[in-house]
Amino acid sequence: MGSNSFAISPKRTEKEDTFLLVNAHQPWDGPIAWYEVHLHSEEGWNTVGGLFPGSPIVLVGHNENLGWSHTVNSPDLIDVYELELAADDRLKYKVDNAWLELEPIPISFKVKLLGPIKINIKKTGYRSIYGPVFESESGKKYAIKFQGMDDVRVVEQWYKMNKASNFEEWEDAMSMMAIPSFNTGYADKDGNIFYVYNAKFPARSPGYDWSGILPGNTSETLWNGNITFADLPQVKNPNSGFIQNCNSSPFQTTVGNDNPDESQFPEWLGIETVMTNRSLRSLELFGADNQISTNEMMKYKYDLKYSEKSNLAGVIKRTSEIVTDNPLLITAILVLQKWDLQTTIQNPHTAFAIFSLFKFIEDNPAQISLDELSENILLNAKKFKKWYGGLEIPWGKVNRLIRGKINLPMNGGPDINHAVYGLPQKDGTLKGVAGDCYIIYAEWDKNGNVRSQSIHQYGSTQNKDSKHFNDQAILFSEKKMKPVLFKLDDIQKNSERIYKP
Repeated sequence: MGSNSFAISPKRTEKEDTFLLVNAHQPWDGPIAWYEVHLHSEEGWNTVGGLFPGSPIVLVGHNENLGWSHTVNSPDLIDVYELELAADDRLKYKVDNAWLELEPIPISFKVKLLGPIKINIKKTGYRSIYGPVFESESGKKYAIKFQGMDDVRVVEQWYKMNKASNFEEWEDAMSMMAIPSFNTGYADKDGNIFYVYNAKFPARSPGYDWSGILPGNTSETLWNGNITFADLPQVKNPNSGFIQNCNSSPFQTTVGNDNPDESQFPEWLGIETVMTNRSLRSLELFGADNQISTNEMMKYKYDLKYSEKSNLAGVIKRTSEIVTDNPLLITAILVLQKWDLQTTIQNPHTAFAIFSLFKFIEDNPAQISLDELSENILLNAKKFKKWYGGLEIPWGKVNRLIRGKINLPMNGGPDINHAVYGLPQKDGTLKGVAGDCYIIYAEWDKNGNVRSQSIHQYGSTQNKDSKHFNDQAILFSEKKMKPVLFKLDDIQKNSERIYKP
């Protein structure tokens, strides 16, 4: 559902510190929900950050010397090939005028029948030199090739990033490119900040439409290898003193002249040019402040407004073009036009605006059908009349954080810097299910000393009997964070339990 990454160098901070804010958005429950860990080996591994169940390394976070964050990007790393099959043998395919045999691959999976009863199903799959093979209903066979499909070094790369002590070591780990994608932001105790559009782009041959189905009968389309790390869009220590990425274009990473030159990257790479509201607001906020304090950093991270340049603001402007004599639709349009684009818990217009306009949040406002827009606004106006008796409802009454017996109001909303995505309930409320979750914020002072704070939307445990099941929820709902105990002495003094598993 999105992520934010911010790094500020000493030239743009009030006390010449270096700031890094790690703010990856994930589902709040399930197998890819964040939890926090501090790995201290006493052998050079001392890293705190977020990870998913089963991960042996920190995925986003910091050590004494440096830290990094990721946001999801959408590079074109996959190609699909149509195989030329032999007429008399469907397991033979042609490449460069030679006939090759599809390689059989044993496949097994369990099928649940009833309760705990499962049976093991065995099948035979096939693989070509391009990759795994799939058959369509028409009988055609296609192969899929994904960059990084056979690279098992992902954990190794993150491990080296965990243990890096300076930018050169960390960049060397990133240059492995075993992690096939993710925008990556970076900061360190020496005041360096860095952004890279990390993507293991295939080294493709010119002359083909790499966005469509490719001919699977020629070695010219069979790429091996990738473009180098140095050739990726990246920004190091810009004159502006800050970098940001919020699932947005790498060509607008900062302000000024240090952004990557879009003309230097061919379209077939698939690099997105979209600007999310979060990215627009971040450029507006950081770009207007030449001396950013810790408090201001927190203010910008928890910003609650949609930009005047955002899609949502554009959709509201389109409502003035709607012609209607329906009294409820007229009232609804007036409510939308009174909205100040803020998502505070007290705001009386946010709830109706989110319900009515979220459907169009990624659409170009100029291309939205006025009929569809009118229908959606009217539909939600009728729902609000049923749920609340009116359209002007405090946002905090609708936008809720629910965990066990805790049920709290929340600020923020979809594609807001303080991002919250809710699942509609039968009573008209939204139960938060994704967005801002685990956040860690690190600062290095002029002497290279690190201090950090973090927050989790619940409490970093799935155990309902634990007191930590929802002990961070109140802080989270109030846009507050807790200090990270990074030094081993502090950890031991504040430990609840010390044990060997």
